[in-house]
Amino acid sequence: MTVIKKLSTIGLSTLATGVALVAALSPAGAASAASKHVGTIAGVESRCNSSVYTLCLYYNSGANTAYWGTSVDVSDLAGKTFFSGTGAGSGQAVKNNAAAASCDLLSTGKCWIFFNHGYAGNADYLNGQETGQLSYTYNEDASVKVVY
Repeated sequence: MTVIKKLSTIGLSTLATGVALVAALSPAGAASAASKHVGTIAGVESRCNSSVYTLCLYYNSGANTAYWGTSVDVSDLAGKTFFSGTGAGSGQAVKNNAAAASCDLLSTGKCWIFFNHGYAGNADYLNGQETGQLSYTYNEDASVKVVY
């Protein structure tokens, strides 16, 4: 049976459905990740600024909420918790719970917050000496990268 004869036998609507399904499931059809600059406040939040950490994540975007910090890349935030006694959200999991960030690097550095573990997916970033509310990763943070 020829290809044309097979196509006419299964019908064009069935073929179109199959092609659409293959395209949707194909990695080549996947959209690339997006990034967004979220450093809207000049300066570093005071607790992060006076700590040993270069990147701080905050449980909420308001002042005086719990925070967690790092100075190294963390490929999976699972198991990390907001520091005890630092405000609302203390002891809560950091992964998928951060609303804001602060980047205490020189202005040439960048702090990245990724949607997926392993530094993948959509990402928010701050330049050094910036603070801001997360956007793509608001309560959807899974990994962080500190670029000196």
